[in-house]
Amino acid sequence: MANTARILTSLGLLFCTAAAGCSASSSGSDAIAPANPSSTGTSTANRAIAEADIIQLDGGRLYALSAAGTVSVVDVSVPSQLALLGQSRLAGEPFEMYRRGDFLITMWNGAVSATGNTNAPLPEQNNTRYVPPPSRDPNSGAAVVVLDVRDPSRIRSVATFPVPGELADSRIVGDVLYLATYQNAQCYNCGDTQRTVVTSFDVKNALSLRQVDQMIFKSNAPDSYNLPWGSNWKRSLFVTNERLYVGGHGDLDPRSYGDSAHPPKEGIIDVLDVTDPGGRLQLGARIEVAGAVLSRWQMEERDGVLRVISQRGAGRTGNGQGMPEVDTFSIVNTKTYLPLGHTSIKLPRQEGLRTVRFDKDRAYAITYNQTDPLFTIDLKNPAAPTVRGELTMPGFMYYLEPYGDRVIGLGVDRDDPRGSLNVSLFDVSNLDRPKMISRVPFGTPSVGEDYVALNYELPEDQDRIQKAFRVFPDGLVAVPYSDARIYYSGDACDSLRSGIQLMDWSGDVLVKRALLPVRGNPRRALELGNDLLAVSDATVSTFSLVDHDVAKKTADVTIGTCTPRVLPDNYGFDGEGYYCGFGLFGCTVGGPLVRPTQGAGAAVLLLLGVVLRLTGRRKSSLRA
Repeated sequence: MANTARILTSLGLLFCTAAAGCSASSSGSDAIAPANPSSTGTSTANRAIAEADIIQLDGGRLYALSAAGTVSVVDVSVPSQLALLGQSRLAGEPFEMYRRGDFLITMWNGAVSATGNTNAPLPEQNNTRYVPPPSRDPNSGAAVVVLDVRDPSRIRSVATFPVPGELADSRIVGDVLYLATYQNAQCYNCGDTQRTVVTSFDVKNALSLRQVDQMIFKSNAPDSYNLPWGSNWKRSLFVTNERLYVGGHGDLDPRSYGDSAHPPKEGIIDVLDVTDPGGRLQLGARIEVAGAVLSRWQMEERDGVLRVISQRGAGRTGNGQGMPEVDTFSIVNTKTYLPLGHTSIKLPRQEGLRTVRFDKDRAYAITYNQTDPLFTIDLKNPAAPTVRGELTMPGFMYYLEPYGDRVIGLGVDRDDPRGSLNVSLFDVSNLDRPKMISRVPFGTPSVGEDYVALNYELPEDQDRIQKAFRVFPDGLVAVPYSDARIYYSGDACDSLRSGIQLMDWSGDVLVKRALLPVRGNPRRALELGNDLLAVSDATVSTFSLVDHDVAKKTADVTIGTCTPRVLPDNYGFDGEGYYCGFGLFGCTVGGPLVRPTQGAGAAVLLLLGVVLRLTGRRKSSLRA
């Protein structure tokens, strides 16, 4: 049985020094909510929930984090005349950030070495050529760094908090930052087993930010990794202004895994009381469910009821074991959850649960093997959840966004010759008979594995994809993605076509529009009047939206050097497509290309790239 322990301010692992500026007294204003907020529970005026992002927009200023390790401030007040106001680089790999008035609360992985040395921020750099940071040591630590951006030309680091492990997720509720981190039992100052740590910080005054409390959630799940799910013991968050849910794969009885006669409950959800406006945490209930909670979308609290959809075996095998289970729990208080309702999703064949989305008194679940059933679930009576309808389609939906009787989904179909990615529109007005009424494919065709699309083409994981995939109020749909360089049976390598794919949604019709070419792993798109702001790891660009069928770039500034994503050896392409060189993603339209230069591993990759280019092809050897 996994156990839970409480640690108060944790042995000084997180610290802030007077020299770092923590004694200063000026303060920022309230946090800015994300541009594309998701439903994370109720909020009140003094306990509003904010999510971090790699960008923050404040009037005419855009703050952007790049994988090249830079923090940039760009003047976007006149979209056709972008100007870089200032830039700095910090050690490590940027994760996400919040803006609090004149300060950015930024979060970085790999900012503390595996031996415990804090990697000090590098000198501020403006208008220089950027070199990507080295590969992150898996045993290095993270950090929270507060930046003073009052003068964009002189961005200053004013406080640093080293954090053991790897950043997983965060929320700000009111004036408290809740930060979840993973520890793999080998990283510096980590515990002796893999675990998730939730730490609270008082951020009412950004210059006197301080750690308040910590909770540790251990897991005895094996520290293993597979392509569909990542590390089994890593966990996801769902947050309201009263409770924080930590869901994951706990393996409460791993010895009985695979025992069909007595199947274990493999999933756990730990609940924290976060009602204290000062950040003190109180341990609540531990809820057991059928399978791992592998994304935030699998659990939701609404009207005093917790709803969860999970599947035994998920996180261990691509197709899971048994049927997905729908469970509801009545919330007496944070410490007491009573089972309320239950049903199973009857699958046409053994398939793995891939996507869940709750929408008021409904839920949608996606399972996948080679074709994709979409299940509609009626939750109007939470004591009697009912599976109402089923729709089978090619590929699977990675993310669903409900709009009343319509649902838009971002999907993957590696067998579609028109492209491995798609946006699909569903009619769910009749829960008994859901229909797909439109689909627009795009992206790299003939990828050999679904996980090539998920981990390399798409810019974010499932917990964060809603920050990249945008459906704007006027019906414009924008999807950033990174294309692959593929060798097609005798032809030269295709040029990369990464960028922001536009579509128009009106009524029951989705129409494919222009692809806006963007260098450097495109990650975000923002609509500013008649312009679209595209943000990648290399550039911030503006495109005119006067004609959605025309890609007309009107401005461009560089914020970093593109570091190509490199496919590991067990990924590949099939059909008529083969590797070209490294099988690189994202460095597009003539942008500067920086190949990995870290040690002998990079030399091996370089040699492999030369061999592959000379031989011309390498077929995929792995299929889900």
